[in-house]
Amino acid sequence: MGSFTVAPELKGTKGDILAAKIEVPILAAMTYGVVEFTRLGWSLDHYFYTYAAVLGGVAASVGLFTYFFIVSVRQKRSWKNLLVMLGFLPYFYSLYIIGVLGLYTIFEGVVGVFSFWSMMGGIFCGISSDLSVLSDDRDRQATR
Repeated sequence: MGSFTVAPELKGTKGDILAAKIEVPILAAMTYGVVEFTRLGWSLDHYFYTYAAVLGGVAASVGLFTYFFIVSVRQKRSWKNLLVMLGFLPYFYSLYIIGVLGLYTIFEGVVGVFSFWSMMGGIFCGISSDLSVLSDDRDRQATR
Protein backbone atom coordinates (compact mmCIF):
# COMPACT_ATOMS: atom_id res chain seq x y z
CA MET A 1 0.00 0.00 0.00
CA GLY A 2 1.44 3.31 -1.02
CA SER A 3 0.75 6.59 0.65
CA PHE A 4 -1.72 9.04 -0.87
CA THR A 5 -0.57 12.29 -2.40
CA VAL A 6 -1.10 15.58 -0.61
CA ALA A 7 -2.78 18.39 -2.52
CA PRO A 8 -0.43 21.36 -3.06
CA GLU A 9 -2.87 23.80 -1.42
CA LEU A 10 -2.56 21.89 1.87
CA LYS A 11 1.24 21.98 2.06
CA GLY A 12 3.16 24.46 4.19
CA THR A 13 1.92 27.98 4.81
CA LYS A 14 -0.94 27.68 2.29
CA GLY A 15 -2.47 24.90 4.37
CA ASP A 16 -2.15 26.94 7.57
CA ILE A 17 -3.86 29.94 5.97
CA LEU A 18 -6.62 27.70 4.61
CA ALA A 19 -7.17 26.17 8.06
CA ALA A 20 -7.34 29.64 9.63
CA LYS A 21 -9.92 30.81 7.07
CA ILE A 22 -12.08 27.81 7.90
CA GLU A 23 -11.59 28.13 11.67
CA VAL A 24 -12.57 31.81 12.10
CA PRO A 25 -16.33 31.35 11.39
CA ILE A 26 -16.29 28.22 13.56
CA LEU A 27 -14.89 30.23 16.47
CA ALA A 28 -17.43 33.01 15.87
CA ALA A 29 -20.33 30.53 16.04
CA MET A 30 -18.85 28.88 19.13
CA THR A 31 -18.58 32.29 20.79
CA TYR A 32 -22.24 32.90 19.93
CA GLY A 33 -23.09 29.59 21.59
CA VAL A 34 -21.19 30.52 24.76
CA VAL A 35 -22.97 33.89 24.90
CA GLU A 36 -26.31 32.14 24.48
CA PHE A 37 -25.38 29.75 27.32
CA THR A 38 -24.91 32.71 29.63
CA ARG A 39 -28.08 34.40 28.38
CA LEU A 40 -30.46 31.40 28.16
CA GLY A 41 -28.97 29.04 30.76
CA TRP A 42 -28.24 25.31 30.63
CA SER A 43 -31.74 24.20 29.66
CA LEU A 44 -32.15 21.80 26.73
CA ASP A 45 -35.05 23.93 25.47
CA HIS A 46 -32.59 26.07 23.52
CA TYR A 47 -30.43 23.20 22.28
CA PHE A 48 -29.83 24.55 18.75
CA TYR A 49 -28.61 27.91 20.04
CA THR A 50 -26.43 26.65 22.89
CA TYR A 51 -25.26 23.05 22.93
CA ALA A 52 -25.25 22.50 19.15
CA ALA A 53 -23.36 25.73 18.52
CA VAL A 54 -20.61 24.99 21.06
CA LEU A 55 -20.26 21.21 20.75
CA GLY A 56 -20.61 21.27 16.97
CA GLY A 57 -17.87 23.89 16.82
CA VAL A 58 -15.61 21.78 19.02
CA ALA A 59 -16.21 18.74 16.82
CA ALA A 60 -15.57 20.75 13.64
CA SER A 61 -12.36 22.25 15.07
CA VAL A 62 -11.03 18.89 16.24
CA GLY A 63 -11.91 17.35 12.88
CA LEU A 64 -10.25 20.19 10.98
CA PHE A 65 -6.99 20.08 12.88
CA THR A 66 -6.87 16.27 12.91
CA TYR A 67 -7.43 16.30 9.15
CA PHE A 68 -4.56 18.72 8.56
CA PHE A 69 -2.30 16.79 10.94
CA ILE A 70 -2.95 13.42 9.27
CA VAL A 71 -2.52 14.92 5.80
CA SER A 72 0.78 16.56 6.77
CA VAL A 73 2.15 13.30 8.23
CA ARG A 74 1.31 11.43 5.01
CA GLN A 75 -0.26 8.28 6.40
CA LYS A 76 -1.19 5.23 4.34
CA ARG A 77 -4.42 4.80 2.36
CA SER A 78 -6.15 3.04 5.25
CA TRP A 79 -6.80 6.52 6.70
CA LYS A 80 -8.70 7.67 3.60
CA ASN A 81 -12.24 7.08 5.00
CA LEU A 82 -11.37 8.87 8.23
CA LEU A 83 -9.96 11.80 6.27
CA VAL A 84 -13.15 12.11 4.25
CA MET A 85 -15.25 12.18 7.42
CA LEU A 86 -12.96 14.68 9.18
CA GLY A 87 -12.81 16.89 6.10
CA PHE A 88 -16.59 17.18 5.93
CA LEU A 89 -17.15 18.05 9.61
CA PRO A 90 -16.41 21.79 9.14
CA TYR A 91 -18.65 21.87 6.06
CA PHE A 92 -21.55 20.23 7.90
CA TYR A 93 -21.08 22.72 10.74
CA SER A 94 -21.10 25.51 8.17
CA LEU A 95 -24.45 24.23 6.88
CA TYR A 96 -25.74 24.32 10.47
CA ILE A 97 -24.56 27.92 10.85
CA ILE A 98 -26.19 28.96 7.58
CA GLY A 99 -29.41 27.02 8.17
CA VAL A 100 -30.13 27.39 11.87
CA LEU A 101 -28.21 30.43 13.03
CA GLY A 102 -28.71 32.24 9.73
CA LEU A 103 -31.92 31.47 7.86
CA TYR A 104 -34.02 30.28 10.79
CA THR A 105 -33.03 33.33 12.85
CA ILE A 106 -34.10 35.60 9.99
CA PHE A 107 -37.37 33.64 9.74
CA GLU A 108 -37.96 34.05 13.49
CA GLY A 109 -37.29 37.78 13.23
CA VAL A 110 -39.82 38.22 10.44
CA VAL A 111 -42.62 35.76 11.26
CA GLY A 112 -42.41 35.61 15.06
CA VAL A 113 -41.97 38.70 17.16
CA PHE A 114 -40.45 41.24 14.80
CA SER A 115 -36.83 41.84 15.75
CA PHE A 116 -34.44 43.87 13.63
CA TRP A 117 -31.42 42.68 15.64
CA SER A 118 -32.43 39.04 15.24
CA MET A 119 -32.61 39.47 11.47
CA MET A 120 -29.23 41.25 11.39
CA GLY A 121 -27.67 38.43 13.45
CA GLY A 122 -29.08 35.85 11.04
CA ILE A 123 -27.74 37.76 8.04
CA PHE A 124 -24.31 38.00 9.69
CA CYS A 125 -24.19 34.25 10.45
CA GLY A 126 -25.28 33.34 6.94
CA ILE A 127 -22.86 35.69 5.20
CA SER A 128 -19.83 34.86 7.35
CA SER A 129 -20.22 31.12 6.70
CA ASP A 130 -20.83 31.65 3.00
CA LEU A 131 -17.71 33.79 2.71
CA SER A 132 -15.52 31.20 4.40
CA VAL A 133 -16.73 28.46 2.05
CA LEU A 134 -16.37 30.71 -1.01
CA SER A 135 -12.85 31.86 -0.05
CA ASP A 136 -11.88 28.20 0.42
CA ASP A 137 -13.10 27.35 -3.10
CA ARG A 138 -11.40 30.43 -4.58
CA ASP A 139 -8.09 29.49 -2.92
CA ARG A 140 -8.28 25.98 -4.36
CA GLN A 141 -8.86 27.32 -7.86
CA ALA A 142 -6.00 29.83 -7.55
CA THR A 143 -3.47 27.10 -6.70
CA ARG A 144 -4.29 25.00 -9.77
